[in-house]
Amino acid sequence: MPPPAAPEPGWTPVQPFPQLDPHSFLVANPSGESVRIAYFRGPVPGVLYAKAWFGRETQGPPGHVHGGAMAAVLDETMGGACWMNGHPTVAAKISVSFLEMLKLETETTVEARIDRTDGRKIYVSAKLIDPSGTVVAEADGLFIVLRDEQLKSM
Repeated sequence: MPPPAAPEPGWTPVQPFPQLDPHSFLVANPSGESVRIAYFRGPVPGVLYAKAWFGRETQGPPGHVHGGAMAAVLDETMGGACWMNGHPTVAAKISVSFLEMLKLETETTVEARIDRTDGRKIYVSAKLIDPSGTVVAEADGLFIVLRDEQLKSM
């Protein structure tokens, strides 16, 4: 297994979902061969950065990461950007564009940001970047701020 993700210079670790159990299906990974993800604040205020590593259990096309694994990382990171910025949300709709295939056992960088808000609607975008700096997938989404009663029931 790879070592834990190291932050880039100027990044500090962050737990974007402070009110929730920190174990999502992405990180509750007993074998260590699925997805490993760590979140950070970085140089751009409001942007959530992540390091995501895709292990052998994320295989789709032989030797490459399944698009669903990449989509899950983009979804969670966009939601994390909302929560980190004070908007407890859930996804209503996400759209993912796969631009390049991603080899297994690759550590990527993810950047997610809020593009705009409209009442309880939060519009977010994210990109998944390989070690060469190539954007391999990008996403945008509509996230809905939870009502107080919904948040309390979690």
